Amino acid sequence: MALSPQNLSFVREILEVYLANSPRDMTTLKERVDKSDWEQVRYFAHKLKSSSFIIGFESGYLIYQEIETRIKDKEDLSDIPALMDEAISLCDRALEEVRMHLKTLM
Repeated sequence: MALSPQNLSFVREILEVYLANSPRDMTTLKERVDKSDWEQVRYFAHKLKSSSFIIGFESGYLIYQEIETRIKDKEDLSDIPALMDEAISLCDRALEEVRMHLKTLM
């Protein structure tokens, strides 16, 4: 975690928001990828990229950035579903780490 432990209540709040929002945002992102709704994919990839940055989830940040950039630059989108599968796996691991980290802050 890249967050400073100086203000534990703030850190807890940030992590709890990540836990509450990220699964829902990932579900929506996956639905939008499945429908090739690229503008919404870009929106949710950007949103998840930002929240990943805040908690120090670098691999998540990078994959969401890749998805967002490909859409923005109108690059080949054929491998977005594969990137999405990788993002889901990374997010699942990050969520578990956040849960474990929150337990240590209680």
